[in-house]
Amino acid sequence: MSLTAPTLPKSILLIDDDDLIAGSLRQVLISDSYEVDVALDAGSAVALMNRRNYDIVLVDPYLTGGVHRDGCDLVGKIRTLQPAAKVVVLTGYGSPELARDAADGKVSALLTKPQSIPFLARFLDGATVQA
Repeated sequence: MSLTAPTLPKSILLIDDDDLIAGSLRQVLISDSYEVDVALDAGSAVALMNRRNYDIVLVDPYLTGGVHRDGCDLVGKIRTLQPAAKVVVLTGYGSPELARDAADGKVSALLTKPQSIPFLARFLDGATVQA
């Protein structure tokens, strides 16, 4: 008889101000046995990250009204509050700062929008396997 510990669900924090996309991806990930929290703004994201640790943080760093420096500030806050998490950036707005964060390893992946919900779910499955 094998005495292996049961596999715990991977935890994911989705940070995106598009509640339709975040909600749809959340439903797909929950059906794949993930624990998923959603934050629609930076303040909610920080509050959630202060309460628990996540395996993966999927973030659109440019939330409504923050297309300039705010994006890298949010990624930096995630790195501070969730140092062990894989940070996956999903954005429609590239920047030299985000590219540098990806090259420096501050983010695990930098994906451009739009991406299909099934692709993102498969991508995150792969990210958790590598964790």
